[in-house]
Amino acid sequence: MITISARGPVGLALPEQREQSLAQAVKSPPSNTSTLDAMASATPSTTSEPAEPEVVELAASAVQVARVEHRSASFSWDPLAKVPAGFSACYAIELQQLDGDSNPTTNWVSVYKGESLSCKVDELKSGRRYAVRLVASVETCAEETSAPVEGLEVRVHNAEHAFFQTPPSLPSVLQPPALAQRARNALKLKWNSPEDPGGLFELTYVLQVSPAPQGMEDQRGQMGFVEVYRGPERSFKVAKLQPGVRYTSRVQAINPLGEGPFSLCSAYTTQATVPAAPEPPVVQTASSSTITLAWAPPADNGSPITAYCLERDDGGVGDFTLEYAGPNTSCTVKGLKPGQAYRFRLRADNDEGKSMWSSTASLSTGAAPPDSPVALQVVTAGRTSATMAWRTPDDDGGSKVVAFGVELQAKSKAATACMGSDWLKIFEGEAHACTINSLRPGCAYRVRVRARNVVGWGQWALPVDLTTASDAPEVPQSLQPASCTPTTIVITWAPPRHDGGSKVHTYRMEMASADCVCGRCPHNAAAPAAPGQAPRPTLCPGHTPLAVYAAEAVGAELRHLQPGCRYIFRVQAVNQQGSSSWTDWVAGATCADVPTAPGPPLVAGVAPTALMLSWQVPLAQGAPVMHYSVEAAALPPVPGAMLGAPGGAGVLPDARAAAALAWKLAYRGPHPGCEVRGLEPYSAYAFRVCAHNDMGAGGWSPAVAAITGHAAPTAPQALSAQAASSSKIVLCWAPPERDFGAPVVAYTVEMAAAAASFRGSASTGREAAGAGGGAGKGGGGSAAAPSWSHVFTGPACACSAEGLAPGRSYQFRVRAANLCGAGPFTAPVAAATQPAPPSAPGKPVVSNRTSSGFKVRWDEPEHTYGSHVAAYVLQAAQAGGAGEEWVEVYRGPEAGVRLSGLAPACKYLLRAAAVNSAGQGAWGESEAAITHLLPPLPPCEVAVAEGPALAEPASEATQPPQDAPSGAWVALSWQEPEADATHAPAMGFEVVATPKPGSDGGVVKLNITGRRGEARLEGLAPGCSYSVRVRSVGVDGTGHSGWSEEETVETPALPESEEAAGGTGAAAGGSGAVQRKGGKKGGKKGGATAGGAERAPANGGAPSVSSDDAVSVSREVAVSSGRGKGGKAAARVAAAATTVAAKKVRARGFVEKLVDERLPRGLASVLETVLVALFTAEWRRCMGRHLAWYGKIFIVLVPLFVLAVFAINYYMFGTAAGRSQL
Repeated sequence: MITISARGPVGLALPEQREQSLAQAVKSPPSNTSTLDAMASATPSTTSEPAEPEVVELAASAVQVARVEHRSASFSWDPLAKVPAGFSACYAIELQQLDGDSNPTTNWVSVYKGESLSCKVDELKSGRRYAVRLVASVETCAEETSAPVEGLEVRVHNAEHAFFQTPPSLPSVLQPPALAQRARNALKLKWNSPEDPGGLFELTYVLQVSPAPQGMEDQRGQMGFVEVYRGPERSFKVAKLQPGVRYTSRVQAINPLGEGPFSLCSAYTTQATVPAAPEPPVVQTASSSTITLAWAPPADNGSPITAYCLERDDGGVGDFTLEYAGPNTSCTVKGLKPGQAYRFRLRADNDEGKSMWSSTASLSTGAAPPDSPVALQVVTAGRTSATMAWRTPDDDGGSKVVAFGVELQAKSKAATACMGSDWLKIFEGEAHACTINSLRPGCAYRVRVRARNVVGWGQWALPVDLTTASDAPEVPQSLQPASCTPTTIVITWAPPRHDGGSKVHTYRMEMASADCVCGRCPHNAAAPAAPGQAPRPTLCPGHTPLAVYAAEAVGAELRHLQPGCRYIFRVQAVNQQGSSSWTDWVAGATCADVPTAPGPPLVAGVAPTALMLSWQVPLAQGAPVMHYSVEAAALPPVPGAMLGAPGGAGVLPDARAAAALAWKLAYRGPHPGCEVRGLEPYSAYAFRVCAHNDMGAGGWSPAVAAITGHAAPTAPQALSAQAASSSKIVLCWAPPERDFGAPVVAYTVEMAAAAASFRGSASTGREAAGAGGGAGKGGGGSAAAPSWSHVFTGPACACSAEGLAPGRSYQFRVRAANLCGAGPFTAPVAAATQPAPPSAPGKPVVSNRTSSGFKVRWDEPEHTYGSHVAAYVLQAAQAGGAGEEWVEVYRGPEAGVRLSGLAPACKYLLRAAAVNSAGQGAWGESEAAITHLLPPLPPCEVAVAEGPALAEPASEATQPPQDAPSGAWVALSWQEPEADATHAPAMGFEVVATPKPGSDGGVVKLNITGRRGEARLEGLAPGCSYSVRVRSVGVDGTGHSGWSEEETVETPALPESEEAAGGTGAAAGGSGAVQRKGGKKGGKKGGATAGGAERAPANGGAPSVSSDDAVSVSREVAVSSGRGKGGKAAARVAAAATTVAAKKVRARGFVEKLVDERLPRGLASVLETVLVALFTAEWRRCMGRHLAWYGKIFIVLVPLFVLAVFAINYYMFGTAAGRSQL
């Protein structure tokens, strides 16, 4: 017999009935029979004679309010202790909302039932008082393996209820305002109270509308809304609105805590009305019989305007008549009288009715232009003027004529050329007659006239022809010289613009000299005709004009004139009425001729390489001489004849022989003298000259001979240089080819450092300075000009340069001197001294030191002395001994070496020397270097100090940090290794837990900073076997020690019931929902669970993961939300999820193991950077896919490349072969 009892009522409610039960808790009648009694009465008896059961009494703890928010609360409680085997505890939470300070009634509402030790209740009301109690009960287990004991009765005593109150909050959002009443200029709005006033019932309401009512336009706030009401009432009438306008409104509730959110907007429109009275129409265009009117639409007051009515009167005192009715805003009124005033008014209509008439507008039509004048006639006509007369038009167009306008048009060609073919305005005024001046004699014109009133001009009258009297012709045009030769001038001109009405029958021309003979003509020119123009030629009073032409033809040719002379000309035209005026004088000149030949040039000065010549100025032949040309030719030597004294040698007698010489231009310039340079010293030359002007070159003068002066000799010949030793060079040369008439008396030898060192070695300025002769300050590698120094002066043709630098390249030059001076230097000849051993290299520099060696490098020697360094020798000696014994440790071409196999923490002395083809140089300065200590020794006595154990999750009341680890943990301890003279001390430790084969956990690493010998290793997977090792981290980069001996750690497994609960929680956490009431339905507002994303902490005390294969342990402890399992079960779910994730970790590839474990840190970082650049940051997962894709692309591209090469080869060679066959 099994009996279960519980102290206190137990209420149950389904999840879908919780909201209704909680809302109707105060209305439900009290229950007269407890649930326990009902259960007891419903349980049938299993035996006919019941035995006395054994009673077990259990006490339930009081419920604890963990956290209270505005609309939710979290509760937790302690589990029932000492539950007998075969039974399981079940907990239920019941709530009751209280009014004020009243006590709870029997109307409890069950909000949670399950086995968890915590829950969270949502959908409470803010600012309300609640009572809560825990109802605990026991149930028999469903498993057959744990059957309950027969004859056992379990009684549970429940604790008293507890009270809590939710904090008040801002009121909730209101429903949009509703329309209570509508008018043309007002809207009455109403609204309901908020669903949740926030626990404070002293509410104030704020009503806002948009657009703003009249008079409140300057109070617009956010989004254009204007506050129109603030108070406790829930309705308000908004006045001063526009008719037919749509207004948007919203409302907001305010309690003592602050302002709640605005409601959604509602929009309502005021009632429409008739349109406003329009403005009177205005005139757009007007004529004498029509007026076009336009108007602006008035305000429609909420109803669109459908039509406009336009009325006008008859221009007198009559009634208004309809002129237009329609929707347009413009109208053209036709059939009006000119100059008449009319009145107009306008009205607008819509569906609500008709507006008021606008004010009347008085508008007038315009008058018409007058008719054309009558009786236009020519009163008198002279040579240059004519008088016209006319009468007023018969019809003035309704307005008095105020002016007349007269225009003139040319008909004849002469008049058209002067004034064009267009009508020109001649007169405008009130007179009925006018005189036209500035007419041309003998020309025909047309004249017309018109009248004007206030409206404008009328039509033109019919034109009348007008012809002036004939006169003498005008002056001929365009008089100018057309062409000329040295003895003739052709003069041309054009007929006069107007022949005066009578044909021209003769042209007369006069000519005179343009030169001044009286001496009173300023430059033979008068004042300029206009600013900016050249002065016109005038006739000198000392000359008399000569008539040279009289004929009808236009143009004349004047012959037998002097070449290069200036003349002036003028022309006049003659007809039956007389002769015209003379044209202005026009200047002309005959063409110039080439100048005559100058006289033979004279030698004015003599130099070794130049001669000074002069000659007489020839006749210019009408054009000034612009320049002279001088040609020179070398005279061939005469065998057996000696040259005379330098200077002129007379005119060459044979003109043909002189013309056959190889003449070359020596001078071109304006001066009658020149200096011919670039001649050979003490040589014979021939010279001739001619003059040039604009017409060309004149004849050549007779050729003359001249001899240049003595000069310094030419450069010596066959200069050679030979190295005799490492510091001496021997020189020899031959005498110069020519001494130019003076024998050589001495030779001068100079030396300079070569531009580059011999055999390509780099030389510095200090090497050149070491030369015995002083090779100057410039280095052989400098791009500047060499600095020459004196070596030898004497009559001999050989010498030697001593005291030079070894292996150095030098250049030498020599020149000869006679009584006239020193000649030019020869071309430099280079020679190099023999090489010598190099100088000492730089001081050794030590880097990358380790416990067994270091890297040594040194600078190249400053001087190589003519031979490249072939090898370097490095010697080492251990310092601190009785005597320093140097040992050769390296010989090779590199200026650096890596030494290994040295003793740790020892001091060594290093020195280097350079070797070239001449031998080994001096030893360089020595340098001391000390090797590093060995890495520290591994830790010893590694042991488990505490654990392993499972991590206990925190309760919901005290939330753990997000990075708190989950799973199992173990505390380790070890003994720090002892330090000695060769091993470095430890600055920290590295702990690694590796799962043994068959275990599902991942590798967990922990870095310890400091010298403490203990650590707590967290984040281990439950139920796994680990191998734990520890190694030391040395100071100053000495590296890591070896691993200590392995210590095996077995983490405890999760209990079976907790694993099942953890699996359910993990599944719920993965989907983002929490089970309620045993997992029948998912909650809508579940929080984050233990199955969330795992995070790997980065601090030193947390586990450190080295690669993808390790499982990163999260420090987040999930807090269950809704009505799922409790916080302890959620922690177990997190541990189970970690184990499942560890099982799904893929195996690492060769490249990942190479990056994570096998390569040094620096090389691994470089390789990982390259992999990230090639395959993105997810290279560990996608590198295989990328390589497969690259392989496919390569397979496709290789055949395409082969086909392309074949096609190109066929096109280039196949087509060429085909063309060759054709």
